[in-house]
Amino acid sequence: MATVAAVVVTYNRLADLKECIISLHQQTHPLDAIIVINNGSTDGTAEWLITQPGLRVVTQANLGGAGGFATGIDTAYKAGFDWLWCMDDDCLAAPDALDALLKAPNIGPCIKNSVSVSNKDHSELAFYVDRPNRSYRKVADMSPFDLVYGVAFFFNGTLISAEVVKNVGLPDKKLFIWGDEVEYMTRVQKMGYPVVTVPRSIFYHPPSFDRDGIPWPGAWKQYYAVRNQRRVFQNIHGDKYGIFVFLRWSVRNTLQQMVSSHSNRRYNFLLYSEAALDSLFNNFRKQPGGILTLKLYRLFHK
Repeated sequence: MATVAAVVVTYNRLADLKECIISLHQQTHPLDAIIVINNGSTDGTAEWLITQPGLRVVTQANLGGAGGFATGIDTAYKAGFDWLWCMDDDCLAAPDALDALLKAPNIGPCIKNSVSVSNKDHSELAFYVDRPNRSYRKVADMSPFDLVYGVAFFFNGTLISAEVVKNVGLPDKKLFIWGDEVEYMTRVQKMGYPVVTVPRSIFYHPPSFDRDGIPWPGAWKQYYAVRNQRRVFQNIHGDKYGIFVFLRWSVRNTLQQMVSSHSNRRYNFLLYSEAALDSLFNNFRKQPGGILTLKLYRLFHK
């Protein structure tokens, strides 16, 4: 029997984490281990984790989702598990979610993902997906298929073969958040491993909150989505042409911020500009406190 370890990354969402852990204990296919990466939480998470038997806990500074999953995947891989089931702390797995992934058609070493369903509306996907020939908005858009190739909601019920980790490596912790998961997925695909969603495996997740624009000051997270996109394009198009694609994409999206209807469009414009320049000059070191646009916003909104 293949062994499976769950990898949960958490940061200051203790209530969500508790529910997530309960859903893992309720799996019809029992897990061989639950590994929790505590990204320096300050809300009592560390104290609660100490009281929980059967959990393997790693505590580190807040390295974002990218750093959390890099540590978690590395920990589970080195422990010798065959499959690593990765998720954020605000996910709830249906009781048969893992069983459905393991019973899905065998396609060899790969990544199989649960489908992320909105916890507000169970008929709707938590994350919309647009492909050139098909869009996915509703659960019913995916349910007719055993496997949906090329679509996955990293890291929300993401089952990764240990062989994939061996040959592809870990998520890049320098990417911090937002885009790190897409970079990892495109890197896996670049190496020739299948990436699929299994519609019978259900994960409940809050719906994407950026569908109608992200209000400030929370919009600072978009910095990372823009900056990290260069790496995604390079994985898809190659290093040289990928930079050209990123430059064209970033200029268009940056200019669009100035004509948008968002009240903070000037800050969005500055944020996109800062992120694009940092990406082009290979500056992937900025923590949230170092984002200049965020500092400017806070200066005028004390």
